[in-house]
Amino acid sequence: MVRFLPFLISLVLTVYALFSVIQTPDEDVPHLPKLVWIILIVFVPFAGPLVWLLMSRSSGAREDSPVRPSAQQPLSRPLAPDDDPDFLKSLDRYRDPRTTMRPPEPDEPTDGPRKPKDTGTPDETDDGKA
Repeated sequence: MVRFLPFLISLVLTVYALFSVIQTPDEDVPHLPKLVWIILIVFVPFAGPLVWLLMSRSSGAREDSPVRPSAQQPLSRPLAPDDDPDFLKSLDRYRDPRTTMRPPEPDEPTDGPRKPKDTGTPDETDDGKA
């Protein structure tokens, strides 16, 4: 079992480094093109994966250094759904109308001038003659 250990370590390093190279965006690959890194990792056991892991770490540490200003984009949407007015408006269609309290609708239109209601009794100005 001990004699297979170097082979297993090399295999694990190679697979890990290959996945790391493949998932790294092209503009973040350090010093060499991505295809050259893949060839080095596959054909140079131990050294290829180790060099990739060290180079990718050092380039990643350089990018996160406090000297370089970070250009974070402002959030275009609220973080939580309850802060988003568009989301809250979209929930209105799912509300049960039986449980939603609505203000009572007025009996009379409020646009025009108000007329006194006819109570059936004559006014003081009306002499009762029709």
